[in-house]
Amino acid sequence: MRLTIAAILVLAAGAAVAQQVPRPPTRPPAPPGPPLIACPPHLQVETGDTPVVPQGWTLRPERQTHYLRGADLFEGDPAELAQLRPEEDRRARREWWDITDNGRPYFLICRYEGLEAGIQGEVPRAAKRCEVRTVRSDSRGARFGREVTGPERVEVDCR
Repeated sequence: MRLTIAAILVLAAGAAVAQQVPRPPTRPPAPPGPPLIACPPHLQVETGDTPVVPQGWTLRPERQTHYLRGADLFEGDPAELAQLRPEEDRRARREWWDITDNGRPYFLICRYEGLEAGIQGEVPRAAKRCEVRTVRSDSRGARFGREVTGPERVEVDCR
């Protein structure tokens, strides 16, 4: 009986050690080096529509800043609608595309808040991965009676 209990304890300890083997990362690390192409963090846009101004009023045009909110990657001309689906790690707030040189160009379209249009750039052939990272600052506070957790910043680049 004692031998059976000892054998069970040894097997249980062995199983516990086997379960502690570190798991591989959910994605391979990004290639080292500076980005080959990166989305600008914001765009300055001057209003293009001219509203009808009531009598006695004057139009005051203002520049508006639109901040980066994400990106799309296309294989070939984006007009062909060959948009690629990214891999994602929701906990790390990252999306990425691992790309290979298949003879067709890749195009990165940077998307900005408040704009229907984005800006488009061709990804250099040397790039191996494009990545979207959402970074939240560590600040907390209250704004208009609500708790806020600091602004989010989105970074998009291909390396």
